Amino acid sequence: NLIPLAQQFPYGKKPVRGVNLGGWLLLEPFIKPSMFEQFPQNEHVIDEWTFCKSLGQDECRKQLRRHYETFVTEDDISKIADLGLDHVRIPVGYWALDIQDDEPYVQDSWEFLLRGVEWARKHGLRVMLELHSAPGSQNGWNHSGREGIVGWMNGTATGLAYGERTLRIMREMLEHFSQPKYREVVTLFGILNEPYAEKVGLARVKQWSKQAYQVAREVTGLGEGPILVVHEGFSGLGKWQGEMPPSKYDRVVLDVHNYFIFDKYLVGLDLPGKLNFTCTTWQQDVRTSEEKFGWTMVGEFSVATDDCALFLNGVGKGARWDGTYKGSTPAHPGATCQGRTDASKWAPEYISFLRQFGEKQMDAFEKGGGFGWFYWNFKTEGGVNPQWDYFLGVASDT
Repeated sequence: NLIPLAQQFPYGKKPVRGVNLGGWLLLEPFIKPSMFEQFPQNEHVIDEWTFCKSLGQDECRKQLRRHYETFVTEDDISKIADLGLDHVRIPVGYWALDIQDDEPYVQDSWEFLLRGVEWARKHGLRVMLELHSAPGSQNGWNHSGREGIVGWMNGTATGLAYGERTLRIMREMLEHFSQPKYREVVTLFGILNEPYAEKVGLARVKQWSKQAYQVAREVTGLGEGPILVVHEGFSGLGKWQGEMPPSKYDRVVLDVHNYFIFDKYLVGLDLPGKLNFTCTTWQQDVRTSEEKFGWTMVGEFSVATDDCALFLNGVGKGARWDGTYKGSTPAHPGATCQGRTDASKWAPEYISFLRQFGEKQMDAFEKGGGFGWFYWNFKTEGGVNPQWDYFLGVASDT
């Protein structure tokens, strides 16, 4: 029941249902742990920056090309379409287009991105392309390419220069994907994943996002090119009400990423509490945002009920669930991560809860006119982190 690419997808009327191709063109340790397990701990290889720095350009390129070649295959894309999903979100690092000075990255991901888009086209899937990292790092997390610093738009002259450079990279990306040949397939474009408003300042995130909108629509023209997706910066959807009114801003979606497990209060909710929070607070948040902002989507969510997944919080970082993460206390007395990432040890009741949990979230994000959702992630290496693995979740359903 995929809507043929030759027909326009009725955005805003029919919800987007998709998965993320995370950990592919931008490394994430918890999605493919083996890439990071090859290093001794004292080398402190924790993200793509230190990965390439440690290996050196040639070996880094060799390992990354092998990874790009094998982690997402045409079979994966065909499977996503067969599962009845209609979109994929593809995160890509800024270094696919632009590497400067001492940045140790390699540039090979671009050709694989182009190939992935063509596979999506062949199998009738539409693509949301997302600039997932900014020079200087917009959030200091490993999936920005560089963990530990927030150099982007941080109130310094260098931070501002990083912001300008991000706009140039975004422009270049859009110039390519606004060509007529991509009109039917690259229908959504994320200007920047998860800028961390708490560190950068919400006013700066909003200002940069509006600037990015102007640059993007200069490239595409009004009414043309992909729908633009803006992340709310973890400030809460309510803080964006009226910021980019549809009467003045052409086709903009506000993106929120809903997880229970990175918040010390939410991670401690029991299972019924998590379901209840989904069906009340999250559902209402999306509904209100649809009324007060405009189109609102959930670009990332999962069925994770704890943060025990290997490397989820970063290499060597521990978990909030059992209190091994810096500054955390166990979610409840005696909480342990033992056996929690091994799906073969899960009780049937827990597996059926996870299915219900996934369905209720999808339902909540679609109700009240929600724009739609993308599950994080399509898979993890060998099913290593099962709560984050859509393919595994679907397989356990049958």
